[in-house]
Amino acid sequence: MLKVEYNREKYREAALKAWSTIRRNKIERLKAVNETFDDYIFDIDSRKIAYGTYRINAPLIKKSKLTWVEKGGVGKELSDGWSLNYAVGCTHACRFCYVDSIHKRYGERRAGPLVNRAWGNYLYTPSNLDEAIAGTKWEKWKGIEVMMSSTHDPYIPSLTETTRKLLEAALPAGVKLCIQTRSPLAVRDFEFLSHYSKQVRVQVSVATMNERLGRIIEPRVAPPESRLRILEKARDHGISTGIIIAPVFPPVRVRPSPSGDLEEIISRISEIRPDNIYGESLHVRGSNITELEAMLGQKLDLENFDAAMEIKFHRTLAKYGLKGRWWKEHRN
Repeated sequence: MLKVEYNREKYREAALKAWSTIRRNKIERLKAVNETFDDYIFDIDSRKIAYGTYRINAPLIKKSKLTWVEKGGVGKELSDGWSLNYAVGCTHACRFCYVDSIHKRYGERRAGPLVNRAWGNYLYTPSNLDEAIAGTKWEKWKGIEVMMSSTHDPYIPSLTETTRKLLEAALPAGVKLCIQTRSPLAVRDFEFLSHYSKQVRVQVSVATMNERLGRIIEPRVAPPESRLRILEKARDHGISTGIIIAPVFPPVRVRPSPSGDLEEIISRISEIRPDNIYGESLHVRGSNITELEAMLGQKLDLENFDAAMEIKFHRTLAKYGLKGRWWKEHRN
């Protein structure tokens, strides 16, 4: 009798455990397809990032406005009028980024509903990458500089393998690349890139050296010093380098002096002496100012700021024996 009761108890426990597992799995499935209000509010916790896949169309290289005015662009020397983008979203979550407004407008049709989440908390990657690589006639862009990338960082953790595949397709075909990144993971490819040093420039962007401001405006990005070391390592591999000092912020409570911040950046890069130096103040792009004001807890005053910082930029560069280009506010 005791043995029967014991077996019944074990059976009951096993059944309860199985039922609990089934229920837990069902809840997880429901959570995966049912969003909550919190999904639309930014959270720095990387576990909040939602991932998906989408089909990308060949050719992978597309027209870009991030080039010289003479080439039909907005006056930025980031390419010869072409870009290589291969993700929808970016997990760096920079609050000043203009790209989210583009995805909010067009991305749902192209990729899916995750683009409606907070910027930084969604990422779609190609499901048909190999097909798209094969369908791109890379030789068509031989000797032409292409920006990699204008709508996402090529070296966020989820994209490193994809980026390497694209480098291995583009560079042997003679494509020139401006690799724009904020991620130290780029260093992993420097040995490979060094074999194509005449076709590549590696650029980073730094908005501030102030730790408190940095945590607010680019919450998942490596510290500025880590990014500057990317340039040092690129230089050591014989790779051309560049830095974009941007976006330069107006006075805010956590960092009152834009001029002092700018001087600190330029003083540091004077030790590196990048081949290309660009500067740009914070500009209105989509909903970025509203987003930033909410994160900073104050209004931002940009009146006459662009012109004033352009003067300060050039004077400070000259002080350290450097030259650079300031990108003025551009409106279509």
